Amino acid sequence: MALVVLGCGWIARRHAAAARRLRLPLIFASRDVARARAYAREFGGVGAYGGYAEALGDPRARAALVCTPHDRHLDDVLQALAAGRHVLVEKPLARTLEEADRMIEAAARAGRVLMTAENFRFMPAFRWVRRALDAGTLGDPREVHLVARAWRRHTGWRLTPGAGGGALIDTGIHYVHALRWWGGEVRRVFALRPPQTIADMAGEDAVDLLAECEGGVIGFLANSLGAHGLPRFQWSSVTGTRATCFVDNRGRLALVRGMGGLRLRLFRRDTRGHEAMLRAFDDAMTTGRATETDGTEGRRDLAVVLAAYRSIAEGRPVTPAC
Repeated sequence: MALVVLGCGWIARRHAAAARRLRLPLIFASRDVARARAYAREFGGVGAYGGYAEALGDPRARAALVCTPHDRHLDDVLQALAAGRHVLVEKPLARTLEEADRMIEAAARAGRVLMTAENFRFMPAFRWVRRALDAGTLGDPREVHLVARAWRRHTGWRLTPGAGGGALIDTGIHYVHALRWWGGEVRRVFALRPPQTIADMAGEDAVDLLAECEGGVIGFLANSLGAHGLPRFQWSSVTGTRATCFVDNRGRLALVRGMGGLRLRLFRRDTRGHEAMLRAFDDAMTTGRATETDGTEGRRDLAVVLAAYRSIAEGRPVTPAC
């Protein structure tokens, strides 16, 4: 059974390449049918459509991968669920908690899986950090620092406030998820927005965020698209009472340094986690339940992002909504 890719943009290419390596049949859908056909030729797709309804109605379709702009997620997810398809939707799950709730409720009513395409959760290097925490290698966790700052100009819909939002809800939500995964649920967040560098971007191009997580763990997240002169090779870290774990944000290596000496691990396969994520989605469809990054997880990530935006607007710490 095939996976219907809704939207043939940049991120769809990454998913399609991973699916091809896993030999998963793909059907492409775009409002530009020529684009859908070009993707089908490039990635060996079994079908191409110029409309989403037609693609979702293909009898070979088992599930949908929503790769459309943020403001399209709600309508496209609901349409896929109404067609009886399981859904893997690109992050952010939605723009508002109300939209997220409608998706989660619709999936439950339809008896279909709703999973957030949070590939960082499936990156081997980031999973290695989680295993180091679970094994007690780091001791009791104290701090989580996530720094993703570089220069990157967006184009198209990402420059608009309704569809694109800003840096935190788009790329930064990856690190919000890692913060929750490694440090625990966020209890309070205080965020600030530095002066804008990318003038034609309606949303913020940078956010600095301080979070209090459960158990007293402190998280710091610096996310910027407008930082001139910074390299793409960047790290995140988790510090415990025994050691600190460093991880390359692109998933190529991780190391632990502390009381037990130095341990280094290199990663060469599926470093961005797209193949592992598609395998997890396939398993979820078989069992009827997503064990990781389901709709509820995507909603929790979104709640932290929205709390950060409220903190910026009100100039005070904010508790994420339940």
